[in-house]
Amino acid sequence: MSEGLGGYGRLLADPAARWFSTAGLLGRMQISMTGLSTVLLISIVTGSFTRAGLVTAAATLTGAAITPFWGRSIDRIGQARVLVLTALLFTLGAGVLIVTVLERWPLWTTLAAAVLSGTGISQAGNAVRARWAHRLSDPAQRDVAFALEAVVDELIFITGPLLVTFACTTVHPALGLVIAAALTLGGSVWLASQRRTEPPVHQVGADELRERLPGRRLAPVVVCCLALGVVFGGMEVAIVAYAGERGILSGTGLFTMAWALGSLVAGAVTGGIAWKAPPGRRFRIGTLALAVSLAPLPFLSWPGVSPWVMGVVLVLSGFAIAPTLIASVAVVQGGVPASRLTEALGWTQTGLAAGIAVGGAVVGRTVDVWHAFGAFVALALAGVVLVAGSLSVPAAGRPSADEPAVAPEPEPS
Repeated sequence: MSEGLGGYGRLLADPAARWFSTAGLLGRMQISMTGLSTVLLISIVTGSFTRAGLVTAAATLTGAAITPFWGRSIDRIGQARVLVLTALLFTLGAGVLIVTVLERWPLWTTLAAAVLSGTGISQAGNAVRARWAHRLSDPAQRDVAFALEAVVDELIFITGPLLVTFACTTVHPALGLVIAAALTLGGSVWLASQRRTEPPVHQVGADELRERLPGRRLAPVVVCCLALGVVFGGMEVAIVAYAGERGILSGTGLFTMAWALGSLVAGAVTGGIAWKAPPGRRFRIGTLALAVSLAPLPFLSWPGVSPWVMGVVLVLSGFAIAPTLIASVAVVQGGVPASRLTEALGWTQTGLAAGIAVGGAVVGRTVDVWHAFGAFVALALAGVVLVAGSLSVPAAGRPSADEPAVAPEPEPS
């Protein structure tokens, strides 16, 4: 059963919703630009993928560690202050990182700058999803909203790498990070200024402060997000290495766009379907599909195989991404109290960010030793781990017994 694109149209008929979704898009453009910008900047200037992987890992691991804190802060003090602060931290860190690379400062200075930028990891995506959860009481509408934001993410992952690749390879190696910082700052400040749609701050007492998140439901999703992050972070480095080996480095963005394009199409279709299967089951199916699609990539990296074939298979692989991520959000949203939603989503982002860091570092080292083929083998193995982890994810996402996932007006966040 499908609603087509009408469900998206009904959500965006409200001008306020259009504005906060658009601001969230700009504010989180960094998620598709920062890692690739850093890899291109450092690999072009220094020639080392290992160095690039270490710096990227430093930023993403820092972001992974601090994201739950930012999520908890949003739930406690509101979105506006956190959005502005994180944007400023990212902008400052990115600027210092550029200087350390271009001036050939010691590696530790670049790593320190990466840590600073990592503390400013964008919270715009979780903030926008929390706004949707606050505004919508119908689970079907929330599914459409989460699908919409997944489509937005894929638009980001299509346009961001193309923009970064062009900027870094044809204009200046540092321009990608400059653009990422400008978009992060502008979008985050714009979203923070939209106070009317910001969920109210949840006032907590001592008992609520001691309340634990439902770990049995949340932990398996976080572990799977870790494996997903390894795939995402490793794919970024593997594609750069593959394109470089083929002498088509300027086409790096086209390959990442192909992967994101498949995800965008699948995400748009997912949002138009009234699902009967519970989100946990959809999540398991999605992880299996992604793992299967990663298996042939090592063989497609061989010199005799056309890059066009690689591009087509990446599109097909992308079909599994957005539905899996949408289902993961639904599992979390349906299983935690509304007052802890941003924090819970922050933990899933921590898993993704940590996985991206590990994937970038491990695959970066793999490229230096075993080239692109070894990088894609590592991604295929990560897919196997992802499927194994998904078996522990609860089949259905339901609110906790003592608190609904999204309360009626006025809803806490």
